[in-house]
Amino acid sequence: MAMQLRTPLCDALGIELPILSVGFGAAAGPELVAAVSNAGGFGVLGASGMNPDEIIGRIRRTRQLTNRPFGINFIIAELESDSEEDRAFLREEVAAAAGERVDAVVLFWGDAAPYVEPAHRHGVKVLLQVGSAGEALAAAAAGVDAVIAQGVEAGGHVRGTTSIWALLPATVEAVKPLPVIASGGIGDGAGLARALKGGAQGVSLGTRFVACDEAWLHPAYKQRIVASTAKDTVLNELYDIWWPGAPHRTLRNKTLAEWEAAGRPPTGQRPGEGSSIGRRRMASGEIQDWPRYAIGTVPPDFDGDVEYAPLWAGESCTVVNDIKPAGEIVRDLARDAQAALERP
Repeated sequence: MAMQLRTPLCDALGIELPILSVGFGAAAGPELVAAVSNAGGFGVLGASGMNPDEIIGRIRRTRQLTNRPFGINFIIAELESDSEEDRAFLREEVAAAAGERVDAVVLFWGDAAPYVEPAHRHGVKVLLQVGSAGEALAAAAAGVDAVIAQGVEAGGHVRGTTSIWALLPATVEAVKPLPVIASGGIGDGAGLARALKGGAQGVSLGTRFVACDEAWLHPAYKQRIVASTAKDTVLNELYDIWWPGAPHRTLRNKTLAEWEAAGRPPTGQRPGEGSSIGRRRMASGEIQDWPRYAIGTVPPDFDGDVEYAPLWAGESCTVVNDIKPAGEIVRDLARDAQAALERP
């Protein structure tokens, strides 16, 4: 008998399809989240670093667009330090989201333990994205409801150091029966089917949803995703302003080319360091000067050269060949995965 697309994770989250979109910062706004959730998946809002009022506003705008379950993402490592003050700020963010009864808080890059109880108190589930089976075990011990295993193929900031196809079975075995969601290098129905056959209960996709109509991103960036393949992506630590020491996968661009041409000098001696690549509007409406080598996503109205910005992209860009509505992406993924699962 063919495997079913519906998994226990679907029942736990109240969704029809085991497809999560990544909450990639301000670019993952209410329109994208609602489109994914309305199509039967699980949309995830980006909210890291936002104040509680902004978070509540984004959740309420999403609720106006969907009555389906959705989540919200926070990056633990984006705290300015590991001080008690900064940890208290993240607890306030989590509490604000939980107080609005989002269905899940999705955390990344750090210890989930301090944030599990404030979420669970409101009946909100906690998911942590991890890069190793050991990190998954620690998350399970902290009481998370599911882990997202991130392979080294992923775009953006990369916790994983091994392929998702090696990490997934190891993580499933380590934390069973806790649900494991696969992430990194997956962008089509065949990848979703392969993940489910490998023991995942769902997938979390970033790069595929960068190239969707609703992502709050510059059209030139979306086009670059579509035009690129895995060999056009580079795992590097070039974009270290505002988040040092965190490996990430990006597309080759002018910043990378000029740095390589200069002999790959260390931070402090890189070409154009200290200069601005332009000004960008934040989700809050604030206009911010954007230093070269700083993290961030390129908003639609960015006034600088997109080729100097970090163009986060995973190896799955190979199978991302068009820009279309997020709901259509979810439906296509489900249809193609079901067909793959039904093949003998």
